[in-house]
Amino acid sequence: MLLIGLSILLIASFLGARLQGLSLSMLGGLGVGLFMVVSNATPADPPFQITLCIASVVAAVGTIEAAGGLSYLVQLAESCIRKHPRSILYISPIVTYVITFFGGTNHIAYSILPVIAEVSKEIGIRPERPLSLSVIAALHGALASPISAIMVILSGFLSASAINLVTILKVIIPSTMGGVLMATWVTSLLSKAMPASSMVGTKATAPSLPPTVVARSANRAKLSIGCFLLGSLTIVLLDAIQSLRPSWEVNGVKVLLPSAYIMPLVMLSTAAFIMLLCGISPKSITEGKAFSAGIQGMLALLGVAWLSSTFVENNKPILLHLISSYFGKPWQFFIILVFMAAIMGSSAATIKAVFPLGIALGIPPKILLASAAAVNGVFIIPIYPTMLAAIHLDTTGSTRVGKFLFNHSFMLPGLVSLAGAIGIGFLMVYIGVAGL
Repeated sequence: MLLIGLSILLIASFLGARLQGLSLSMLGGLGVGLFMVVSNATPADPPFQITLCIASVVAAVGTIEAAGGLSYLVQLAESCIRKHPRSILYISPIVTYVITFFGGTNHIAYSILPVIAEVSKEIGIRPERPLSLSVIAALHGALASPISAIMVILSGFLSASAINLVTILKVIIPSTMGGVLMATWVTSLLSKAMPASSMVGTKATAPSLPPTVVARSANRAKLSIGCFLLGSLTIVLLDAIQSLRPSWEVNGVKVLLPSAYIMPLVMLSTAAFIMLLCGISPKSITEGKAFSAGIQGMLALLGVAWLSSTFVENNKPILLHLISSYFGKPWQFFIILVFMAAIMGSSAATIKAVFPLGIALGIPPKILLASAAAVNGVFIIPIYPTMLAAIHLDTTGSTRVGKFLFNHSFMLPGLVSLAGAIGIGFLMVYIGVAGL
């Protein structure tokens, strides 16, 4: 059953990554069905709670996009990069980390990658360097975001061990940012010369708008971003301070709003406030690229997370035996996370499927937290959508996949950032920086 299930999981992940879009969702569901028929497996519970959280965030992000908030953030990022083009190698990963942190998904990087590729060519810097760093930074920024699907799942597991969202962020934000900075430094030591066959593209010129329209749009965009930031802060405060949560009585017993309901309620409310205050048409929300990409990502996670959870649940005794036999020390759990992330191609699905194994093995919660950055090992096999987008955008051909698949442009910055983030995470939890 282990080999059959692993084969189905691998085939579904690879095909889904290649076909992209809704394919992962459909292939994940097909994989669960095949696993049941071929191996008489019992399907795991579908991740409906995670899907609810992601759907609420997608609604909020889609509303911000309709209000012009996402475009405003990208314009700020582009302005920062163009003001200091010679420092693009250092600025681009930081800017990408920040916008994915606020957006809650690394797919927002699609908006800034074309700018990075274009500016790199204009100033004669090898686009591979800033592009590969930015793609990796987007992965880490999404992991650290308090409103991302990955954080929802991670906090869900760790909250059962009395580790709240604030504590998680105290570890994840510095460790992921530190890993990105380490990767930037290492990449800066490599050659930045343009390939001999480089092609210089033409810079597109956007049509100008009347000043009054620009000012009105900017104010609406800023208002949407302000509401979104306030909503994100509310989520963190409600999760950390239980006395702030709404409560009610059941048979004379006071019941607090569960942590699992905080994000969906706050994000949906935030989306409603933005829609009403900014005068956004509901139809325009569903027509945005962020909304479309978010819905596809949500459905993809629904399929692949269901399949991976089914695989783990039906092979749990074997997997626990293998892990305890070959990776007996708790700190070695991050190796399992990296391996499974590379196979599954989804950071969120990796946490959903593999963290229960760590809990079953009795691995201390602080070790699970320190190892969390390992789920960003999705770059190891170069089939992740943002990686493919970066390769396509680099017309110089410097960003590429090598002959041996694993010798691709993202491997070095990815491994360095991963090692740095995990190392900093372990250091922080062991010296008790986060109060653990």
